[in-house]
Amino acid sequence: MLLAAAGASAAIKATVDADERVDSPVPHRYIHGVIPDDAKFQLALPDQWNGKLVVFSRGFSGSELTPGAWKTTTLEKGYAFAASDEGWSRLTIAKEPQDSYYESRQRIRELTLYAQQVLIAHYKKKASRTLMMGGSNGGHHTKWMVESYPELYDGGIAGYGFNSQVSQWGGVATVLRHYDVIAPRIDDIIAKRAADPSWDPARAPLVPSLTAGQLAALEGIYDVPASIPNGATFNVGRWPGSEAQWKSNHDAWVGYLRDSMPRFDPTFNPNGGALTDEELRLWDPTRSPKAVQKELRRLDLTGNLKRPVIVMHGTADAIVSPGESDGYRALVERRLGKRNADRVLAVYFIPGMGHGGPEYSNLIGAQLDALEQWIDYRESRGKRGAPAPERLGGYPRGLSRLRPPPARPA
Repeated sequence: MLLAAAGASAAIKATVDADERVDSPVPHRYIHGVIPDDAKFQLALPDQWNGKLVVFSRGFSGSELTPGAWKTTTLEKGYAFAASDEGWSRLTIAKEPQDSYYESRQRIRELTLYAQQVLIAHYKKKASRTLMMGGSNGGHHTKWMVESYPELYDGGIAGYGFNSQVSQWGGVATVLRHYDVIAPRIDDIIAKRAADPSWDPARAPLVPSLTAGQLAALEGIYDVPASIPNGATFNVGRWPGSEAQWKSNHDAWVGYLRDSMPRFDPTFNPNGGALTDEELRLWDPTRSPKAVQKELRRLDLTGNLKRPVIVMHGTADAIVSPGESDGYRALVERRLGKRNADRVLAVYFIPGMGHGGPEYSNLIGAQLDALEQWIDYRESRGKRGAPAPERLGGYPRGLSRLRPPPARPA
């Protein structure tokens, strides 16, 4: 069944395979289908609609069917909800030449326009506000889309996302190389950090001591320089206090590279034949051919925000370094100046939190409320609403450089 808004001259049409009533988490109309030619989507239209739309971008391993607490929270607050698989899957993209990570830009925009059409047809009025949100890969996409389409989105919630494929996936390969060196001592490192959160590996040696190579490798995990051309420089090393997450996420790091390396860099094959897990760690995108770097850089953020965005990121995140969020703040400040950056970007770090999880999910509602107040404040020139709060969920805004730089040996 084709579904599009009546009378729309350039309507985006979809093939719908489900259109039904659902009672949980609140009574709503559920629509599922495909926006040609291959982007699967879902829409949820609550009976008690607040007049607004949330567009969700999925995680790197997710799909249109994995929004979790994002969908539940927004529906309970009365928002219409839209999500897409964005036309690609992590598990198949290496073998599908028609798919690309950049495709998400087109597919999210199409989903937004389509959802706005359906809202008019269903509720007989336009959405008064459209918000973009997501975590991880979706956090990156939220910043990307709000930067790119300020006319479509009134603001965004960008959870624990990266700034660039080069910093994110190159950082994962770099961390893996160093992790191999310190792996025999990782339990000792975890125990030491737990006993002394301010532990400085260079000045308080383990017993027995780390070798010079192991100490350098540990430093190499904490300190991973990154940059966006003509933009900010930042550090995507993993922060002290996240060491236990290194061990538990090791296999996930390998899995990301294993699944996607043929799309990240099809030229990377150091020894010929099938890529081994050991070879994946050797990849350095800054040394890839210019054509590969150009493709990777298509997803770079610019920092050119015109609509407000809230970022929350765990300090113990081992999948996407919290340095990415600190770096995004630096990028926006570089682009707009600090004063103007503070008017459109609010960053909050959650001590000890890893890559999302229940603690983050429990704060989605608070972020939504804060974003709505912030948009009202900006649109009314301070007569309604409130600027981004100084504390969100108990966590302070703008606390910079939570991660102390590891001391180098004298």
